[in-house]
Amino acid sequence: MTASLRLRETTRRCPKRMVHGPCGGVAIDGGCEVPGIRCSFVDDAAVLRHLEFSTAEVDAPVAARDSGDALPVLPRGEASTAFVALVDAGAVITADLPVRSTDPAVITEAGVRLQELTAVIAGEPPGLRDALSPTHKALLLAAAGSRVVAGLTCRDRNRVAIEGELAALADLGVSGVLAVTGDHPASTALPQAQPVFDLDATRLAALARRAGLFVAVAEQPSAPPVDYRPTRLARKAQAGAELGILNLCGGLDEIRRFTAALATTAAPVPVLVSVPVLTSVATARRLAALPGVGLPDELVRAVAGADDPVDAGIAAAVAWARRALAIPGVVGIHLSAIAAAASAPTVGAANAAELAAVDALASAASRLRTAISADTITAETAGTA
Repeated sequence: MTASLRLRETTRRCPKRMVHGPCGGVAIDGGCEVPGIRCSFVDDAAVLRHLEFSTAEVDAPVAARDSGDALPVLPRGEASTAFVALVDAGAVITADLPVRSTDPAVITEAGVRLQELTAVIAGEPPGLRDALSPTHKALLLAAAGSRVVAGLTCRDRNRVAIEGELAALADLGVSGVLAVTGDHPASTALPQAQPVFDLDATRLAALARRAGLFVAVAEQPSAPPVDYRPTRLARKAQAGAELGILNLCGGLDEIRRFTAALATTAAPVPVLVSVPVLTSVATARRLAALPGVGLPDELVRAVAGADDPVDAGIAAAVAWARRALAIPGVVGIHLSAIAAAASAPTVGAANAAELAAVDALASAASRLRTAISADTITAETAGTA
């Protein structure tokens, strides 16, 4: 069987119809994130060796170009240009938006509290029935004073809908887009939802660059096939990605191995390392239950039995992040948190729990920024001694 036919068959058997290799949800045993299925890519090294991105994959048909219906190729926007400079300077600190509420006031308040970060990465939570669109959330966060990298997935949208979101985000002037394939509905709380997956993250990255946006992508260093993961990120970079965000993958050894291998590829894109800000053992369990997530054992131990688990979790995250920043190729940290279970089954209690998670992220970012500044002064002093 030719390589193209093997790829077509591998893609056909993938629930997400992946083209550019396996997603980040592959289990350690090679299982798909969809229960009862084995990843169609994980055992086929021959297919992985022949994967290449072509711009023809995202080219609009001639008829669409002639009629003006195609997504126009735009120059880099002002906000994206500024974000490129921040990434080039290093010491980037971004964070998730741990808010599932659709109340604009709650999202706006979160944006106010996180405005000192390099950017808020407002992703699309898996399995959420009531969710604002990426553009709507970005508008609220930007109005609150935060830089925004809008998360956009291929799970629920075909190419036309994705191009519409990209056009809106470019017009809004966000700092960039996090291009993600997305979790399959069968692995979330909405298994009855019809998956779309017209595109994957690689092709979405290419479209986002054409829209004039800065493009970040995610990669999971510990997901099988482990040896292929650096190459997969490099191929996303060849398609248009400018920054990789490494998902929560456990220890620093996995990150060192990944970045060393990435440096030998044709497109050694800079990376952010994800660091969990744990505020209790319960939040650690909830975060670890998400597809493909691995938590550093020392951070889980830090909150277990601590008199003040919130402070202990923040301190442990900052210490771990400083070690991660010393790894070659790492230009910053991406902080992740999840809200604790609400103290009462009310909307107000849920909102308060989510904003408490926001505060933990803001505190961790502030302490980390102070530590980075102190480390820089110490290094400069040592260099002139």
